Amino acid sequence: MNKIRNIFSLLIVILTLASSIFGGVTRKPYLQVVTSNSVIIRWQTDIFTVGKVTYGTKIDSLTMVAISSEQEKINHIVTIDNLKPATKYYYSVEGKKKSQYQNYFITANKVGSKDSIRIWVIADFGQTSSIYNKRRKETVAVWRAFNNNDYHANFVLSLGDQTEDDTRFQLQHNFFNQLENVLVNTPLYTVEGNHDNHDSLKNYYKTFSHPTKGEMGGVPSYTQDYYSFDYGNVHVVVLSTEINDFSGGEQAKWLKKDLEDNQQDWLIACLHRPFHSGGHHKTNKDKIAEIQRKAWLPILEDHGVDLILQGHNHDYERSYLVDNLLNITTHITEANKIDTGLGRIDMDGAYIKDKKKTHQGTIFIEVAPGGVATDDFTHYEIFPVYFHSTKNEGSLVLDVEGDRMDVKFLSTEPDSKGNHIWDYFTIIKE
Repeated sequence: MNKIRNIFSLLIVILTLASSIFGGVTRKPYLQVVTSNSVIIRWQTDIFTVGKVTYGTKIDSLTMVAISSEQEKINHIVTIDNLKPATKYYYSVEGKKKSQYQNYFITANKVGSKDSIRIWVIADFGQTSSIYNKRRKETVAVWRAFNNNDYHANFVLSLGDQTEDDTRFQLQHNFFNQLENVLVNTPLYTVEGNHDNHDSLKNYYKTFSHPTKGEMGGVPSYTQDYYSFDYGNVHVVVLSTEINDFSGGEQAKWLKKDLEDNQQDWLIACLHRPFHSGGHHKTNKDKIAEIQRKAWLPILEDHGVDLILQGHNHDYERSYLVDNLLNITTHITEANKIDTGLGRIDMDGAYIKDKKKTHQGTIFIEVAPGGVATDDFTHYEIFPVYFHSTKNEGSLVLDVEGDRMDVKFLSTEPDSKGNHIWDYFTIIKE
């Protein structure tokens, strides 16, 4: 009996030592700021320890090591540099020499590359209580099925409200637990939402890393509130609708400078509170939305913005190609209408834009929530809404290759033919 007790005690000591070296992982690794030669890997452990990542190009031979420059912590941030462009690396945050097949990152192609890019877009994914986690899982499952039974995309855009009250518990249980299979191999870029602001963004700032210093192209913003980055031939600007800096402030000045320097073929703008939407928070009755729209939209359209992706309103809406719609949507004129078609190659043809000119039209998309849709709408005020859902969650998929962009809305509910693609359109630049 004493021998058994001794063996058991020895095992406890070994396990304790192992935990003190590596720490039990309580938040699985998630990728941030992936460039052509670097990546940031973040995760969380149950004890204070120094962050360490083993990595390599072969799944069973993680021969390289990156260690955090910071002292022992629970929340770990490790930057890996001197990587090769467009290369797949396997990794482990548990000190292992072998990786699990899903633990990998792929460095970006060089800026300006016209190779194909797939972007997954979610909105309001962590908002509301954990009782909606089943719906969040359904959103992820539909994405995976559409994506050839694979969780990986080139990157994910999350359009705000990663939590309900910006608490650590909600961030973990509502957001990370539902997305962990995606984020372990797909870089994440987030937008500030009004629900992320319930504690003045303290947990939001502590949880997410952004390319604020021009690491991925774009003009440095030096603030986590707003930033930009390049991926291939796509330029993404992330704006904050949550800070008191709307009309002519530092954010607008930065945006103008950033877009003046932009050389990419495609321009996507992301924000939480929408410029135009008839959903849960109707923009035609929102004075803040009007101020932000009149301050930022002219700058974006003067530089040829293609898509404006919006969250906050818990429904799916999208416009046709419009330009200079600074007033409320009920005041739309013929001069604002660039192409009122569906933009579908198999129906009325793709939207065509002259890539040498600006003001060729912008499409506004209110991205459906990943976790909870709102079904109390009585009237949609946005200019013709081709597809909207009052009860269904979903996500958006953007495929860019050269001068073509394909956009699809994936609903968690199949249509009458069993198809989860409820809306789609194509933009081609000539």
